[in-house]
Amino acid sequence: MKKFRITIFLAVLFPLAASAQVVAEQGAAVFPRAVFTKEEVAYSRQDPKYFTINPASVNLILLGTTEAPDTSYVQMKEQPRDLNGILVSIDSIVNIAEKLWKIVEANKPVVGIDSKYAVAYPQGITSASQLNSWSRPKVSSYAFYAENLYGGVMINCRYKVAFSYNGRYKSTGRYLTAVAVIPEVAEVAWGYKFFMSAAVPDSTITNVGTSSAPVAAMQLKLSWKMSSVLKEMDGTSVYYIQGDGNIAEIASPWREHPTEFVEVKAANLDDLKAAAPLLEPEKVF
Repeated sequence: MKKFRITIFLAVLFPLAASAQVVAEQGAAVFPRAVFTKEEVAYSRQDPKYFTINPASVNLILLGTTEAPDTSYVQMKEQPRDLNGILVSIDSIVNIAEKLWKIVEANKPVVGIDSKYAVAYPQGITSASQLNSWSRPKVSSYAFYAENLYGGVMINCRYKVAFSYNGRYKSTGRYLTAVAVIPEVAEVAWGYKFFMSAAVPDSTITNVGTSSAPVAAMQLKLSWKMSSVLKEMDGTSVYYIQGDGNIAEIASPWREHPTEFVEVKAANLDDLKAAAPLLEPEKVF
């Protein structure tokens, strides 16, 4: 498989980049134990190279960043309330939505994932509709893949990180809503299990502006685990997102090459079967 290396440079410096280590040190998500069949266990003894991920092959790919017309990629579940008599603190920013949610569970996108998202609102606000001047959502598309020791793609996952920004309260501030991870593809070869989850720790919800002109910021922690009968691998990427629309990956298992990405064609059944010298290759899928 031919690979093309491209280099992506971040044009903006992010003030909270130094805090990425704090998030990374909070520990990986707790995933369920992967369960394998007797047949998978038996094959692993005959062909351990098929059941072993090559760590050097694991790549995270930035496919591009675009805009979405609206926040219809999630089902907003907020209940606006009458703000009369409610003290809204514009410089105290909170996430009243999801703190931790599953994305891919045992090789399949989680049911109801379109209702899972995080927000960064001024305290007292209960709905995006109570803010104004929202910008069109920004959507960054990523691909994640891993090969076994034969060079066959065993895990091929595509997902999007989306968020709407620039929300204002009485024409003040820059807030975030509908911060979501949207799984698009989860192709997993026979003999492997793949899990992914997202988290937004409360400690990372901050105001990086001023008390009179707040700018919300958060860190979205994306954790994954891939397992075979023989071995497990896990890791975490951290995305820093600001209320003015800035986004950057500030922590990754692959920090030794933080600006290098690999362009790769999507895995297909023929490629995977050809790379897996099983006794019964039709059972790969």
